[in-house]
Amino acid sequence: MDGNQVPDLDDIGNIFFQDGYRMASEYLAEGVSKSRLVSLMTAAYKAVDGLIDSFRNRCLREGLAIDCREGCSWCCHQAVLVSPQEVLLISQYLNEDMPDKLQSMIRTNASAKAVITGNMSVQEFLLCLHPCPFLDNGSCLIYRVRPMACRCYLSSDADSCHAKYQQPGNRQIIAALYDFPLLAGRSINEGIRAVFLQSNIITSEWLLEVLITKTFKNPSIFNEWLSGEDPYSIRELTAEENIYLREYRNRKESSEEGD
Repeated sequence: MDGNQVPDLDDIGNIFFQDGYRMASEYLAEGVSKSRLVSLMTAAYKAVDGLIDSFRNRCLREGLAIDCREGCSWCCHQAVLVSPQEVLLISQYLNEDMPDKLQSMIRTNASAKAVITGNMSVQEFLLCLHPCPFLDNGSCLIYRVRPMACRCYLSSDADSCHAKYQQPGNRQIIAALYDFPLLAGRSINEGIRAVFLQSNIITSEWLLEVLITKTFKNPSIFNEWLSGEDPYSIRELTAEENIYLREYRNRKESSEEGD
């Protein structure tokens, strides 16, 4: 952005990584439990929301567009990668705040999407368009506890998101996203993950519909996970898939054909 000088993106990423690490260390200082994890992720989301609100205000002052609005759901059809701790927060929200009828609909939607995407390669599911199981008439049923990936997806041009939606395999078409929110959210999550690893808890990211379906099917899954088991395990990725996924996370779109 024009205006005051800011640190480069690597420095910003390091700052937010340390913020996530410090936050997780504070909330989990007395041990890892489901209640402490819920408090941690709630605080992390609140921090990121505050950052994005400040970013929006700066864009407004500088005349830069933010085109995200209620009812625009082009991005709600693409792959969303989440961690078990994010699924824990969603699961609690569903159990405590969601009517049974909506829960049943979500279970059906998530299971149906998991059947479609669960055995896809990374390259395939990152190009697959299918409604999020929490999408209902253009609105997010879990907006309050939506994953970090959704919170940080901030576009300056909804038309670019629509174009990406229409041609997901065309890597020359790039959604006009702001880098700062994406970097902030990803780096905070990585800082949190580093603290988990020190506690020997595996917290890899994978498809939202797959992890939430695993949770629906196994009521004790979070206890197993916190005991050091890996009930959210996925297949081992190939070297090509890891590279492709890394580029996706870093939002390094390429105009070359690599699918």
